[in-house]
Amino acid sequence: MNWKNLSVLIVALNTLGMLGACQNRQTLAEPTAVPIEPTPISESAISPLPEPTSGPSELFTATPISQERPAGAAVMFTEIAVWGEDPAGDVSFTFPNGIAIDSNDNVYTTEFQGNRVQKFSPQGKLLTQWGSQGSADGEFLNPTGIAIDSVGNVYVSESGNHRIQKFTAEGEWITSFGAQGTNPGEFLSAMVIAIDEFDNLYVSDWGNGRVQVFDSLGTFLNTLSEPGTAEGMLTNPTGIKFDDEGNLWVVDRGNHRVQKFTAQGELLAVYGSQGEGEGQFLAPTSINFDSAGNLFVTEVNNSRVQAFSPEGKFLAEVAASLLQMPHGLAFDSTGELYIADTGNGLVRKFEPQAP
Repeated sequence: MNWKNLSVLIVALNTLGMLGACQNRQTLAEPTAVPIEPTPISESAISPLPEPTSGPSELFTATPISQERPAGAAVMFTEIAVWGEDPAGDVSFTFPNGIAIDSNDNVYTTEFQGNRVQKFSPQGKLLTQWGSQGSADGEFLNPTGIAIDSVGNVYVSESGNHRIQKFTAEGEWITSFGAQGTNPGEFLSAMVIAIDEFDNLYVSDWGNGRVQVFDSLGTFLNTLSEPGTAEGMLTNPTGIKFDDEGNLWVVDRGNHRVQKFTAQGELLAVYGSQGEGEGQFLAPTSINFDSAGNLFVTEVNNSRVQAFSPEGKFLAEVAASLLQMPHGLAFDSTGELYIADTGNGLVRKFEPQAP
């Protein structure tokens, strides 16, 4: 099996919910401050990807887990729209994954198997779409993350093609960068993109267990972290997002936790542990913040979204009964929440409730 086919199977298994059931419930870990320096990664530090254990028909089957939920979890949002539920309608999704929202509250989505980007109005009207399966400019192979810079350019990460593509807001191709590998500027499945105030791109690099930094033209700038299980290290990082203070939050999916860094890679705090309770995670995937700085994390294997205060205190569980393997999530300027309900092939829209 060649590397490209192997990596596509691995990402399909892991990105969309094939991590095993877990044990050892623990309480939410207290934040710990452990400074680290950004460390360039070496090839010797990379463990080879394992052979897949499931055939294509099993790639998108969620791992069964307990249906019990923590008592007392509050509902903070009310669902107000569901996109893609009408098979005869103009809107449909094939494993929606990433979600980004521009300055006009237009919504952009990626589709892991649909291999396209769709752009919608806030009311759910399809405005444009682009992409098809392939490796040429403007084509996609398992696109995952999507992000928008300060001037409206759209960046899409591809786990299958191990690269980042840059487009205009209407889908006109501008450039691409990245290739399969372990060297600086290369990826073993580019997953999710965060953009800082200078329009630099921070990209979670799944198979290499690191975050890589690029400028808006795709020039490699730096590597943050390295693969491993110790605090400050990463195993299969996925979601990545800056808070309003310029700190970088990374979903450390393989270690079932969320880590907080400075933009330079100094570790500030670690939250979470493996499990199904409040403040615990089973395959956390994406991360975002509301206008108050509260943190929201999607989980594939627990099929829920958890909300935390800016200090990491558990607040609520959101929409758990509706979701199946949720991935991307984003807030618009009014505070409405969009979630990619990947397993159900839908995008759900929620309205925040007054306290």
